[in-house]
Amino acid sequence: MSNVKASQEKLIRLGYGEYMRPYGADGKLGPKTKKATLEFQKDYNKKTKKRIKEDGIPGPETNKALDHWMKEAGKWGTKHFSVNEFRCKGTGKLPSGGMDNQLLLKLEELRYRLGGKPVIINSGYRTPEHNRKVGGAANSQHLYGRAADIVVKGVSPSRVYQEADKLFNGVGKYPTFTHVDTRPGKKARF
Repeated sequence: MSNVKASQEKLIRLGYGEYMRPYGADGKLGPKTKKATLEFQKDYNKKTKKRIKEDGIPGPETNKALDHWMKEAGKWGTKHFSVNEFRCKGTGKLPSGGMDNQLLLKLEELRYRLGGKPVIINSGYRTPEHNRKVGGAANSQHLYGRAADIVVKGVSPSRVYQEADKLFNGVGKYPTFTHVDTRPGKKARF
């Protein structure tokens, strides 16, 4: 895989794919990839107070920054998801180590696959007390910061489920929302 394509895939997972439509991760360093990279570079500099070059080129320094942000996504959020959206609805708390990085990165990828439509987080992290109160499963992935119940504006739960099935280890289809999670091990569908 080319370095450009790998960078494009990381940009999509962090929420910058909207700038690369309709081509996506095609491995070509065209104006859309440069725009996505430049927007990422600016946001990274703001978020970290570091100074990487803002040139729109996904070179080694930018790739290192992409990897850095991906490792911190559960604490920092992504382009379209603030970690505050995942706070427990009952207590306002987040898991001590932050949300699961992969949950946020996969939600961004899902958003991209669904045409950039807004993804609403109905439920993210749950404290044990709140989980009991809402009747959550005893070993719910929400307890570990690895789950979200979502609605995608303008997209049916069935369609959301179809795309989520390709990305997440845990997916549940409900009449008004879709559950997604990054549980370890075997896939679960319900």
